[in-house]
Amino acid sequence: MTFTASPGRSVGCESGRTAACRFTLLGPLRVHEGPAEVRVGAPQTQAVLAALLLRARTPVPTRELIAAVWGDEAPPGALGSLHTQVSTLRRLLEPGRAPRAAARTLLTTGDAYTLRVAPEDVDLTVFELRTAEARRAWAADRPERARSLFVSALDLWRGMPLAGVPGPYAEAQRTRLEELRLSAVEARWEAEIVLGGHDKAVGPLRVLAAEHPWRERVHELLMTALHHCGRRADALDVHAHVRRVLAEELGTRPGPGLDRLQQKILTARPERQAGDAARLRAPDRSYGSAQLPQDIADFTGRSDEVDRLCATLEKGGIVALSAISGMGGIGKTALAVRVARRMRHRFPDGQLYADLRGTDHRPAEPMEVLGRFLCALGVHAGHLPTLPEERAALYRSLLATRQVLVVLDNARDPAQVRELLPGAPGSAVLVTSRSRLAGLTGATLVDLRPMTRAEALELLTRIVGDQTVSAEPEAAAEVLNACGHLPLAIRIVASRLIARPDHTLAETAALLADERRRLGAFRAEDTAVETTFRLGMDLLDAEHVRAFGLLALPETPELSVPVAAALLARPEREAEVLCEALVDLSLLESVAPGRYRYHDLLRLFARQTACADMPDHERTAALTRLLEFCLATALDAHRVSLPDDVFPGNTTPLPSRGLDFTCPQEATAWLLDEQTSLLGLIEQAAGDASLSLAVCADLLLAADPLGRLGAQPYGIERAARTLADAARAASHRTAEARALYMLGSSVQHRFAMRLGAPDLDRAIELCRAAGDRTLLAHVLITRGGGALALRDFTTAYTLLAEALTHGRALASRGIEAYALGFLGLALLATGRAEEALAHCREAVAVTRATGDIAGQANALHNLGQVCLRTGRTSEAFDHLHESLRLWRETGSRFREGLLLGAIAEAHNVSGRPVEAAEHAVRARDIAEARGDAGILARALAQLGHAHRTQGDTDRAREHYRRAESVFRELGLPDADDVAQYLSEL
Repeated sequence: MTFTASPGRSVGCESGRTAACRFTLLGPLRVHEGPAEVRVGAPQTQAVLAALLLRARTPVPTRELIAAVWGDEAPPGALGSLHTQVSTLRRLLEPGRAPRAAARTLLTTGDAYTLRVAPEDVDLTVFELRTAEARRAWAADRPERARSLFVSALDLWRGMPLAGVPGPYAEAQRTRLEELRLSAVEARWEAEIVLGGHDKAVGPLRVLAAEHPWRERVHELLMTALHHCGRRADALDVHAHVRRVLAEELGTRPGPGLDRLQQKILTARPERQAGDAARLRAPDRSYGSAQLPQDIADFTGRSDEVDRLCATLEKGGIVALSAISGMGGIGKTALAVRVARRMRHRFPDGQLYADLRGTDHRPAEPMEVLGRFLCALGVHAGHLPTLPEERAALYRSLLATRQVLVVLDNARDPAQVRELLPGAPGSAVLVTSRSRLAGLTGATLVDLRPMTRAEALELLTRIVGDQTVSAEPEAAAEVLNACGHLPLAIRIVASRLIARPDHTLAETAALLADERRRLGAFRAEDTAVETTFRLGMDLLDAEHVRAFGLLALPETPELSVPVAAALLARPEREAEVLCEALVDLSLLESVAPGRYRYHDLLRLFARQTACADMPDHERTAALTRLLEFCLATALDAHRVSLPDDVFPGNTTPLPSRGLDFTCPQEATAWLLDEQTSLLGLIEQAAGDASLSLAVCADLLLAADPLGRLGAQPYGIERAARTLADAARAASHRTAEARALYMLGSSVQHRFAMRLGAPDLDRAIELCRAAGDRTLLAHVLITRGGGALALRDFTTAYTLLAEALTHGRALASRGIEAYALGFLGLALLATGRAEEALAHCREAVAVTRATGDIAGQANALHNLGQVCLRTGRTSEAFDHLHESLRLWRETGSRFREGLLLGAIAEAHNVSGRPVEAAEHAVRARDIAEARGDAGILARALAQLGHAHRTQGDTDRAREHYRRAESVFRELGLPDADDVAQYLSEL
């Protein structure tokens, strides 16, 4: 089936064509005029046309078109090139237009272009219209109609969407469109099963499950179909297989939907009924991850908004809340939480919540939020993808089979939110923001206004009591007017009245009036909140005022009790009492036992208060205590994680005592949990001349166990670059060297060896000048490993030999083992096989003696590679499999993918292409899920070898081409090897 256009319709309203122009995006980009295909032209022209078609009838700014084609690496002449592409498209779409005549199809609208094309002439639009109608039919209990529409919609697909279209925008759209297709396929077979076509569904669902092993919805449908075919054992075997795959590949377990289905199959009666499929899948009322904040007991008013939002969520959609004029304190979060809690029954697989900190200097990164959400959905922290797009893809994949409500609080703009939206129906999103999120397509927008007079009065009455309000109704009205009818301001004033029962409403109204006059310089919309903040502080004694100001200083999203104790220089129990007192006065929020945060307006006000009322040295001392506490804790985590590694920073005892850890897992968990706060603190401190750059650098170094395990914390490059720039400006060579080491290491961790080399070379230069042998040894090993990957074996050997000398002089067994292992590879590459074996065996012996699991896994990997290349195949397999086992024990998915690729290579060398392909596919899947480009390229190359050996040259060519492309992008010499393999096919 093909999509149809209206007879005689042209691309634009009056383009001059007599036949309809139709556009296909659900496959290779094609333009058809009647039955004939019109050649679009160069790939860049296709990229521009695709971007315009995907936003047809909407002005697309030139800067966005340039970004769509070239991304962040647009050439200097990109704008001129774009104009050329547009001219080409105009000639293509309006061939009869006179040279100076106005365009009627591809229009210029200011600094933007608009493509006027009928919806029915674009296959994607037709697909979306048909699937939307199908879902409406399904909701109306018309499964036959829904199935027919889904089938006709899916018939429009002709392969990979936008196949061959270059540019980052097309790549992102491919992911989105494929998700839409899979969702429609699932819905089509669900309708088939409900209509009794379970026998017909089994085969296609088995193929789909094999292609998408992590997509739980597919497995649910397959289990349902098998069960209704009378194949109960096969259905339960699907569940067991999914459980095993998720545990091995993702480190997680099936969602509640699959587990509930398993239980229903186990307890179901043997007989089958045609309509049982939907009932078998029906969720129960158990909840998954429940992250919603506590509801406010005295929530007041907003009944129309609550009803409207609940009705929208009942359908499953995106709901955006916004306050007028960017006003804070109006009750957006309270409303979102009230609605979310009321609708929990609609989302039995859980509720996710994140404060996006949209008004902060450092808003939450979508990547950071995705990491927290994925962990809540069951993904092990060490298995999180490292690239934003891969993390988002995994997030959408997990949500595709679940019914989850996502609450995104305090968003800055639509761009911050988009990667956090589910890709398939079933889940829903609530977003709050001070700006109007009109850019969220399909969202229900609710502009929240200040409370009505009646609502504000009711809120005040519910907090302070009817007797107090009834005794002074006029004063109550004055207080509410002074509060601007804002819930946050009303709560602070009410808390003050409760804390001082001897004060009357009239006295409070007078105080508010006086304070408003004093705050006359503030904007009118801010005055009510500022006034109540200052009035709320009247309740605080000196100790609480100090705590209120100091706790707001660090630019971190939350505070733990130990962090508060460090900032305040008080025992933990005393610090917790102070925090709880501020919570009681509505000046601080409790997000979990022992964890606190400020409302963003209160944080800003508290910082301003601290800057105005506290001496500089007191604020500096508080942040210094916090830095030293974090460093002491991170150093203990480093010590526990790497017991035989000499810390490359300052080892002088710190004035502050940090947390103590008893095992590597506990230490790594703390680093992962606190990484956002640590990196934010480093960036903040790097920009404050009064704080120690040396402490910042040591804190950055102490996070190294994460890099070693391949669980690099997102944002470490930015923090390292910020610190390096600050250290360079301050001529602090030691801090600069440490920051450059972490920056170069992080970049090389992405296999971008050439990009990381200059920073590492500069770090080596600084270490030599300072005589810092410990840090120098670490930098030399990292730089030497990069030289190995670039096949600069002479440089690699020189650097690694020096590192070994330093490691032995420092008595660092960790440095010694890593240097020996990498030296073995350098020796092998230069023809010194026996020496290579000796070095690698010694590295294994050192790590076994020290009990360093990660070090031992690395040494065995190197030894396995040397054995493989020296004809010791059996021994190579033993070492590689043992290395894989140990890396799995540490939880490092990065290293696991690396080892699976190495084992695939060993099978290829041994003439076992089937086994090679099996391991290479697993390595590829891990690399794609995490976004590890280097591991992906290696896995693809091994897949190419395996298919070539089996005589499947087409598939070999496909994998080789993709591997070559990734290797070239990374600047690795492996690209030339793969190009040679291609030429031989």
